[in-house]
Amino acid sequence: MTDRLPRALRESPLFLTARAAQALTQRCREALAQAGFEDIGAPDLAVLAALEGLPDGENPSKLAKALRYEKSSLTPILVRLRESGLVAQVKDPKDARALRITITKKGSKRRKEAELIIEKATDALLRDVPKKVLRHHVEFCEALLLAVEHHEKT
Repeated sequence: MTDRLPRALRESPLFLTARAAQALTQRCREALAQAGFEDIGAPDLAVLAALEGLPDGENPSKLAKALRYEKSSLTPILVRLRESGLVAQVKDPKDARALRITITKKGSKRRKEAELIIEKATDALLRDVPKKVLRHHVEFCEALLLAVEHHEKT
């Protein structure tokens, strides 16, 4: 409970956002594991979702930037997804020296199945959260990400 925390933490957007994200991630990880998806997590699904609909795939550096992942964090995810057959590494059609990452049919199917599981787990958890609060949370997250982008440009 947050009421047991020191006031500085109870009022900290950083702490509360991270704590809520951890709780939601844990709940989703448990739901995925119960459905036999122990090998796929939120970072993997974010990569697969980012690649969905990109027939030519994406450059790993651009993919890392779009997802706000450090390239060093993205590399092991891509290796794991490639070894599982969920993504493929192909030559860039415009630059034979460059590589692009594409989602495979298996990866697309696996992503859709996992996202349904996550949606059910999330819906069950958020059922008790008033819709107005959830809307404000989404607006807060979007505004925060825009602020970060603005500060990065300046």
